[in-house]
Order: sequence, then structure tokens, then C-alpha cells
Amino acid sequence: MYIATALLALTLVAHGDSTDLFSDLERQVGAEAWQVLHQQPEAHGFFDALRQNEDWLREVLDSGPLLRPEKVLGFLQLVWNSERDLGTRPVDRSMATACALTLGFTNRAEDAVLQRYHYYRDSFRAGLLNSCYGGLATWERRFLARGTQWGDMANTAAMLYLRDRICWPRREYVSACWQAPYRSFNCLDDSVQRSTYYMPFRESFGAMPEMVIEVGGVCGALSNLGASAAMANGIPAATMGEPGHCAYTVKISDTEWKPAYSLSWKRSLHTSFYDGTWQSLMLTEACFSDSESVARAADLARAAHALEREGELDKANEQWAKALKAHGLHYGLWMAWADFGERTAQGTAWWARYQHALLDGLQGHEGPAWGILSRRVYPKLFAELEDAAKLRTLLKWIRNQDHWGAGRWNVEGAWDWAFKQLDEESQSKLESTMCKILISSPDFGPPLVAWLLGKHDADSAEGKATLARILAASSDGGEGGSAVLKKLARSALLDAAARGDVPTFQIIGAQTARLSEPKDMSGIKPFPGDLVSAGGLLQVSGRGNRWDTPETHWGILGEHGGRCHTDNGASFIAVRLEHHTEITGIVIQNVTGGQAGRAAGSRVEISTDGETWEQVGVLKGTKGFYSLDLEAKKHRALWVRMAKDTNCLHVTRFLVWGHRRS
Repeated sequence: MYIATALLALTLVAHGDSTDLFSDLERQVGAEAWQVLHQQPEAHGFFDALRQNEDWLREVLDSGPLLRPEKVLGFLQLVWNSERDLGTRPVDRSMATACALTLGFTNRAEDAVLQRYHYYRDSFRAGLLNSCYGGLATWERRFLARGTQWGDMANTAAMLYLRDRICWPRREYVSACWQAPYRSFNCLDDSVQRSTYYMPFRESFGAMPEMVIEVGGVCGALSNLGASAAMANGIPAATMGEPGHCAYTVKISDTEWKPAYSLSWKRSLHTSFYDGTWQSLMLTEACFSDSESVARAADLARAAHALEREGELDKANEQWAKALKAHGLHYGLWMAWADFGERTAQGTAWWARYQHALLDGLQGHEGPAWGILSRRVYPKLFAELEDAAKLRTLLKWIRNQDHWGAGRWNVEGAWDWAFKQLDEESQSKLESTMCKILISSPDFGPPLVAWLLGKHDADSAEGKATLARILAASSDGGEGGSAVLKKLARSALLDAAARGDVPTFQIIGAQTARLSEPKDMSGIKPFPGDLVSAGGLLQVSGRGNRWDTPETHWGILGEHGGRCHTDNGASFIAVRLEHHTEITGIVIQNVTGGQAGRAAGSRVEISTDGETWEQVGVLKGTKGFYSLDLEAKKHRALWVRMAKDTNCLHVTRFLVWGHRRS
């Protein structure tokens, strides 16, 4: 029996033909459900067509998680019964399979999913979808099949309306949300926070998107509108949740997903294969875009399952290792290998080797790697380790950290978790080692400094000890606390500003403000609303120039005051607000002395994304204070800047007031 199973495993690795794939599908369905499926009318014809089509089988098996496979196959059989040539039409077959996989992955009604398949089938036949649609892989079509967070924004009526109304180049769908006006109150003065906001209008429109475009809405309505518009045209997209906000993302090219209407990296995707994070989406893209490696690794995994069923656990484990060596970016197979470790009651040595392989395989995808380590690996390892051994294990993870790779993730939460696993002595050693290893990292250094400074009060013994650790790691030693804060401002603070990391900028900036005395606020008249600049960040063109003082940048945004200096030539000073804002007014406090005239003639501009700018004013003459009243204009922005094409700029304060808008 073993010889037959081993030969099967070798066949899977060498060929991965349709017979082997079909056998693995049967394994995943289970004997009882498999028998039930074969009792359905015309079942044998469907399963024969599926068995003989390797491409179709791979679409079912290797396009992301296959959950409730009996429902997946039941749906495909339903479609096949009415379209017997489905297997010979690759685009429709792929879309039907994506819909089937989504049906197994969610609780969507079968009729609704079937209508979704029909929409894409018919729109594709009529040539009404974006040109990218025909070339999508099944895993990409799963985003289309899943739809948006708001179901009514992506049903058939909604898709038909959006397909015919918004037909743009692929990259432009990140702006589709702005087809609807941003309105917190409807024409009847009902708040968007109340259920009555849309109620009076529901019977007046044929589709939800049409109503949103005419009535207006805020972040949830706008993000669902933008994502649905892309999907209606056959372009993969997904809605996202962010802290206090909703956003979406569109796959604007064959390889690039772009966030839209987004405020924060703290995104939670409403459509995801594994963890609903941005890093997980980036890993999914990197994994499944390499279809050859996916197939090769999946065939090795199928061989591992075959060997395990025969009781050859060591050989099965070897096959798992080969599978993840073949494609280390396959998150689903890492989870499956961890399942194997749990099923077979592997000990600490096995889990330690697993960690080593995982860190190597998911290099550059630190967030997803941490998710597996913290949920699957470390609970097994730490159950039997002393604190000193736990510390050594965690340091292997720390030393593997180098750069964000696929994007910013909640590394601070990971550090918090790691510290909770250790006693006080080991915590101190971990903190010290983290400083030595990570303080110089352009990615992890700034959040590490902010995290460490935020852990303790600056004047406490712990806070002073933390500053000492940062000092030892980031300087030659012998410098005082002021020197290290200046060093942090000229590296970590500027790095945070450059990447739009508001929390890190705020934490470090507030610390560096201790290096300067507050400036007088006389002469400044506030505008209505909140001083929203105070919670944001500052960017200065020509960062790091010899005239600038980054340690005073934070004070420029609020009452404390400060000073900045751009490099020579065309210049700008930009404020990234803490939130999307309806701006009521801006006050720019000029520097004094002979440099004050440089501000004259500067444009004042606003932007929702930091890329496209709209001029809202000009600084006229040489004044101590420039004040722009914008309350009646109802301008909405996330960025405000002053810019000039002829000379460098300096300010003492750059203050923005307004009302926060989601």
C-alpha cells in the first residue's frame, strides 16, 4: 500500500495531472459529501467534464482558500447544467469558479451569486467591461465575485447603472467615489448618522449608487460607490475599514493595488483570503501572481497529504518543507503545514525549525509572518520554554526585521505582545537589544523610538532609562538627552513626516518640543472649529538642509510655535492634517527680520491626497501674520501647503482650523 501511495506522491510532484488533482478534490470534500454530490441529476457528466480539465481543477484548488468545497462544486454543477460548454470558455469558467469559491467563503445566497456570474458573463460577451477583465486570473475574480461591504451597492441593478455611467481608464477608479457629493446632512436636514438619511429617497431611484450620487453621503457610501464602480467594469477592488473612516482599494494595473479615499495604513479589508490587512493583500498579490510557483508548491503539498494518509509522517513533513521552499509566499500552505504540526503533535524542535523556515520564506512580508508566529508557532513553543529561551526565540524574530516590505503594519502591537510573554529582566534585555538592532532601520527605527518614548513618562526613571538606551544605540555616547532628541528629530521625525506617519511624528515631535520655549500667541485670531493642524505633521522641501531645525517642526503646527527652513530654490511647506477637514481658516505666522519678505507671493494650496493641489489664496506683501478666512468656501482637504517657485521659505507657525470630516 505504501509503495502505491509513494508513487502517487511522486506523480503529483512530477506531473500534477488532472487525475491526481481530482483525487485531492475528493479528499477535501470528504466521502459523505462526495457521495451526495454524485447523486444529483447529471452529476456524472459534470464530474467527468471537471476530471478531464486540469486547468479547471487548478482554478478550483489553487486560487486561494477552498472552503465548504461541497457548496463550491454544487454551484459549479448548477452552472454547468445550463451551460454544458462552460469548461471550454476560459473567461466564463474562471468567473463561475470565482463565484463558486466566494459562495463557499461567505454566506451569500446562491441566487445572488448566480446573478453576479450572469452579469459578468453577459457584460463580457457584449464587450462592456474594461479590457483587463478577460485576462484576470480566478483569484483576482474572487474580488469581483465577493462584491462590496454594502450589498445593495453591488447587486445587479447597481452594477448595470454604474457600468453604464462610469466607464473610465482603469487607473481613474480611485477617484470614482467623488461622483457623489460629501454631505453629512441630506436636503431634509437628516444626519447621515441616522437611519432616516436615505429612507425618503429609496423608492425614487432604480439603484443604490444612483441614490448616493444624487443624495450624497459620507465615507461609507463614497467608498462603496468607488469600489462598486470599478467592479461593475470588471476591475478588482475591495472596500476597507479604517479607524473612524471607510476607504477602498482598486487594482489599477496588472500588479498594483492603490488605496483610495484612504487616511491610514491601519486598514481592514472587507475582502481578503486570510488576514484582512493591507499587508495580507500585498502578500496575496505576490503569491498568486506567480501561478507556476503556486501550482508547483500546491502539487508538493498534495503529495504531503498523500504520504500523511499512508502514515509516512517524516516523508510528509519533508514534502511540506519542499512545498514552502518552492513558494515561500504561499500563506495558505504555511497555515496548512502548521495544521500538520498540530495534527501530528510535533514538539518544540519542530516548531523552532518551522519559525526559521517561515522567517526565510516570508521575508519582506513581516505582518503576515507575525500573524502566524503569534497565533500558531509561539503558543506551542512558549508552553515549554523558560524566559531565557523565550527571549532567544523572540530575538531571532527581531533580528529578521529590516524594512516594511509590503507596507506599514502594526509592529507596535507585535512588540507589546512579545513583551507580555517575558519577565521583567528579559523585557529589559529585549528592549536593549531592540535598540541596538532596530534604531538605525529607516522603517522600524522611527516607530521603535516613538513606541519606546510612549511607554514611559519622560521624567520617570523608566523614561530616562529608555532615553539612555536610545542614546546608546543612536549616538557615540556621552551626549545628553537634548542631543538625542535633536538626532531623533533629524532622522526619525523627518522619516515619519516623509511617509505620512502622523502618530510617530506626533509622539517624537511632542518630545522634541521640550528643547524650545513656547512662543507668544499674541496677534493670532482663531477661526471656528478645531485647530486640526496641531494633530498632523509637517513636511518641508529639501529635508535635512543645513538651515533647518527639525526639532522645532512639531511646534509650528500648534500653540507652541517653532521654525522651519526649506532648501534653496522652488520650495513648499506642507501640513498633513490629522483628519479630512472642512477648512474654516488658515493663519501663517511669518519669521521676523530680513527673511520675512520671502513669504510674499507664496501660493496657499489644498489637496485631498497630497498629489493634486488647488490654489485657495496668495500671501500678499510682507506681514507678520497672514490670515485666510475660508469658512464660506466649504473647502475639504487633508493637506494644506504654501509654495513658491523662486526662493526658500520659513514660518514660525502654520495653523489650520476647521471641522473634521470622515
